[in-house]
Amino acid sequence: MQGRTLLLMIFLGCSAMGNAEVYRWVDKDGKVHFTDKPPAANAEDITKQVSKQNLDTSREELNKVQQLHIQETEAQQQRNAQQAMSAGEAYALATRCAAAKNRLRRISGNVIFIDDQGKVVKTTEKERQAMVAELTTYIDNHCP
Repeated sequence: MQGRTLLLMIFLGCSAMGNAEVYRWVDKDGKVHFTDKPPAANAEDITKQVSKQNLDTSREELNKVQQLHIQETEAQQQRNAQQAMSAGEAYALATRCAAAKNRLRRISGNVIFIDDQGKVVKTTEKERQAMVAELTTYIDNHCP
């Protein structure tokens, strides 16, 4: 719908430019003005003297405009897909960061590690500090 509106505006603009008249007039201070409407009785119609520039009504130009519109639409669809994918990735990253921060909070200070069967896992202070350092590095590098 937006593309059709754009094309309609281009067609109207081209047709308006093709039929426009150009007037030249000098004001009381001696400044020369050019307009499409005669502002004063002494305005000179110079339409025939001015050559039409940048006016192409060929089918080729219309095809170029349509192709540009199609490319822009496809690019917008790709950007939308990337944003949706980025939102999913952002959610996954936020989940991982929250888990890492929660684990870091739990293993800071004196702690006892328990495995899945409920048994105490012997861990040295050096190993705990290594886990803390690893989690801190991950959080610093990946989490906002």
